Amino acid sequence: MLGETIRRYNVEINRWFSAYHRRRGLFLGLFQVIVVLETAAAYAFVGARTALGAAGIGDFTMYASSAVGFSAAAVALGTAIVTFFQMLGYLDPFAELMQTPDAQAAGGEPVPDWNRLEFRHVSFTYPGAAEKTLDDVSFCIERGEHISIVGRNGAGKTTIVKLLCRFYDPDEGEILLDGLPLGRIDLRAWTASLAAVFQDFRLFPFTVEENVACRAAGEDRARTEKLLEKVGMEEKLRALPRGLDTNCGREFDTEGAEFSGGQAQKLAIARALGKNAPLLVLDEPTSALDPMAEAELYEQFNSLVGGRTAIYISHRMSSSVFCDRILVLSRGRVEAFGTHRALMEDKNGTYCRLFTSQAENYRL
Repeated sequence: MLGETIRRYNVEINRWFSAYHRRRGLFLGLFQVIVVLETAAAYAFVGARTALGAAGIGDFTMYASSAVGFSAAAVALGTAIVTFFQMLGYLDPFAELMQTPDAQAAGGEPVPDWNRLEFRHVSFTYPGAAEKTLDDVSFCIERGEHISIVGRNGAGKTTIVKLLCRFYDPDEGEILLDGLPLGRIDLRAWTASLAAVFQDFRLFPFTVEENVACRAAGEDRARTEKLLEKVGMEEKLRALPRGLDTNCGREFDTEGAEFSGGQAQKLAIARALGKNAPLLVLDEPTSALDPMAEAELYEQFNSLVGGRTAIYISHRMSSSVFCDRILVLSRGRVEAFGTHRALMEDKNGTYCRLFTSQAENYRL
């Protein structure tokens, strides 16, 4: 299968390059024909003048050398023209990128000391998609609330987080902070005021301390150790050969540590908690944790987050019990928004059915 795929792509690439080299060859070939005719005409003219006695042998040699030099220069000029347009073609994607507006350079207002975060009639469609991912979504979050977003795959949970982080802007509607549109706030200031753990987080080939603290090693080791202890990494930390100074991965250090998926996820959670941002976004933060580690994290969830506003996305419905309210999405729309107890009363609702279907798998 891999060999056939590579062969198919090679055939397609060669087909494209064949068309390019055919055009290049035609242009250079035509240019060469013109140069040869020009050289022949120059030789004929100088030879005729020499034969008629109007020019000597020395003049003939000089003129012939000049004609040859001119021909070589003309060929080089033609090749340079072809190469020039080829390089312009390579630069087209870069020029398109540079023409894309830079949101960070746009400036904006500082982040207000907000009390309410509101999605007001927000709709969004990913570029190239035919259907809306979010369709007229409206809800409000009070500062300090812990909110869980649940729904089936493709309901738009992660899209809400991406809009909130301003990876995208809504196609319709607004995201407001106490009535101030999020798009008018300085992007750098906004991203500095939130911390996020996404499904596709990354650990860098730096030390454990640098990965968690996001600053030079040794600046606040006690705080880093406390964060790792909160997320249940104290045993692993004691087992590391150089403690906090151990590298994550072995790309640049053969004595570095290779962390499991769950351990790496704990490091990412500790990194987000250490930012001390007033808004915390957790998108499937425990997907790689074993059940016991996940249960321990849920038990400490409120103490870990503290008084910060937290938005939590998880397919494991038990995580919703620890949140103040639960936003239920269905096909890009808000189906319900309330407490766990209130949503469980609606036996036909998406939340009750999802929660019950998962709970049945744990019953004897």
